[in-house]
Amino acid sequence: MAELSRIVGSVFAVLCAYLFYHYLEQQITRRQWTKRHGCADPPKYPHRDPIGLDLFVSNIRNAKHFRMLEGWKERWQKYGTTFSGMSMGVRNVYTVDPLNLQSVHALNFSNYGVQPIRRDATLPFLGEGVFTMDGPFWDHSRALIRPTFTRTNVANLPAFEVNFQKFLNLLPKDGETVDLKPLFYRLFLDTSSEFLFGESVNALSEKTPFKTKEFLDAFHYAQRGMGVRIQMRKFKFLFRDKKWWEAIKISHDFAYTYVDKALEFRKRYLESKNSGKKSLSEDDDRHPYVLLHEMAKETDDRDNLRSQIIHIFIAGHDSTAITVGHVFFHLCRNPEVYEKLHAEVKALDEELTFESLKSMRYLQYAIKETLRLHPVTPLDGRIAYQDTMLPTGGGPNGDSPIFVPKGSLVTTSLHALHRLAPCFQPDPDTFRPERWETVRPGWSYLPFFGGPRICPGR
Repeated sequence: MAELSRIVGSVFAVLCAYLFYHYLEQQITRRQWTKRHGCADPPKYPHRDPIGLDLFVSNIRNAKHFRMLEGWKERWQKYGTTFSGMSMGVRNVYTVDPLNLQSVHALNFSNYGVQPIRRDATLPFLGEGVFTMDGPFWDHSRALIRPTFTRTNVANLPAFEVNFQKFLNLLPKDGETVDLKPLFYRLFLDTSSEFLFGESVNALSEKTPFKTKEFLDAFHYAQRGMGVRIQMRKFKFLFRDKKWWEAIKISHDFAYTYVDKALEFRKRYLESKNSGKKSLSEDDDRHPYVLLHEMAKETDDRDNLRSQIIHIFIAGHDSTAITVGHVFFHLCRNPEVYEKLHAEVKALDEELTFESLKSMRYLQYAIKETLRLHPVTPLDGRIAYQDTMLPTGGGPNGDSPIFVPKGSLVTTSLHALHRLAPCFQPDPDTFRPERWETVRPGWSYLPFFGGPRICPGR
């Protein structure tokens, strides 16, 4: 027994010595690397605890009062455009500096990723897909969805027109006040499902194959819970919400309805392919490329197809409905903007096409301004896969590079970036489409981010 104790003690001592040596070597290497590149520390957030629990609690409190994004903006105003801190035990660099964002998302793209941040927190709802994975899996997922967003599919206005007319029929004809938000969700649920699945779910009609409101409520509840789990980082296991799991089941059941139809398509497709007959998709003039059908050609994995389609559904439905809702929110409060936009639309003397929409400059300005004030993804983070650095934000003048150790997070807020950037002063909170006649913001305006991971459906 004594001999065994000595062996165990010796092994433990050697292990501790090895870990200490490895830590010491790492620290020396990092100090040399930092000195060689002239790196300096950025300002530090004044935490009250070592793991950053105080910042998490502050974010939750702000979220309850619908000012989480404003809270982040105020921190950057107080501590500078780049500062460091802790996020539930994880070292973090918080930045809204355009040079740093360009470095993370483009120039040094391979040094950063999203998988360790997003995958585990979102897995029960989203599964693995283009928004949560890095490397070959991400490359494959992105390549699979890219053809969906070709001009041929995006400019499929006749398919949109059918659903839009249903939307108009639901609006009051007597000038009564109407809440457009739920109607926009139903409109873009129909258009996105037709776009992605090859058929509309008919959410704007009385005859629908599922309870529209129940599904949308569940889908949005699942998204909110997912966001909380991401904020909790290492402590996400403490998240306990039975309703969240129920919302996930409702959302998945919706997706499986169309996945199963796609698998039936796969059987017919393989039969026609083996028999040498014309491809099924060649017969469909209205939908030349249906995303779920193309995915089903490559795999019959039901859960994988469900995960992939939910990822794209978030971008294709939710982002569009929210953005259009924000456009009308501002048009209602800025009648002079509405009149200018209305005049531009009425002056169009040609058929409405993809090209004519792009040529309507004031319309483009209004959409850009909406996305500036209400970016689709207002908060985002990347994790460093290796020791790296940011080009600016360190030192007493904030102009020195910052060393970013492997495993650190780099977090940004596009909501804050689009309000604090010098090019949008002196009225950053004002809805003013005219500013886009002259402003050239570069990396100060990132509604869809930039670099290789820029949103393919932008």
